[in-house]
Amino acid sequence: MIGSLHIIGVIILGFGVIAKLLFDLGNQIDDGLIELDEKLALAIQSVVEKIPGLGESEPINPIQMAFAQLIGNMAQQKQVIIPPKIIERDENGLFSKKE
Repeated sequence: MIGSLHIIGVIILGFGVIAKLLFDLGNQIDDGLIELDEKLALAIQSVVEKIPGLGESEPINPIQMAFAQLIGNMAQQKQVIIPPKIIERDENGLFSKKE
């Protein structure tokens, strides 16, 4: 009886130690990911600053903007709205034929 209680106690203690180790490992992984993210952000920022023209954006050409508005207006004018058709049903609820 006492031997089995010792075995059960050791098993429970083992599960506790494993749970603690897994918890610590999870925290270390989280910290490592945060550190990796910060280093990656700094690396990307330094690359963008070193390459000329990569971080800058060109202003919108007014002629291109006018063409875009013209094409958009033409597309709206060509839209055809088809009115819905009402189809009659007979007394059985089936669609009736047009005569």
